[in-house]
Amino acid sequence: MPLSIAAKVLQKATISQLAKDPFTPQGWKIVDRWAFNSPEKLVELEQQGEIKLMNRVLEQQRLEVQVLSESLEQRNNGVAEHEILAANEVQTEL
Repeated sequence: MPLSIAAKVLQKATISQLAKDPFTPQGWKIVDRWAFNSPEKLVELEQQGEIKLMNRVLEQQRLEVQVLSESLEQRNNGVAEHEILAANEVQTEL
């Protein structure tokens, strides 16, 4: 379920905003990853303001989608997303 981990960490209003366009399933994965691995940092970012959090998620979403789109052959050959991101030196944590 998208944003299920983040829903335990972030405010309902924030989750509601993240569930809307321009956020995609990749963006939801990112927020859930951050909520699981660094819940305190994610809450801190949320407290800095909705715009700051949304911009950070959008930038990470853009970067990850770009790298993963360029690596379709690897993905089709069974390479995991996190391995592709690591190989391309994409910072996935907050």
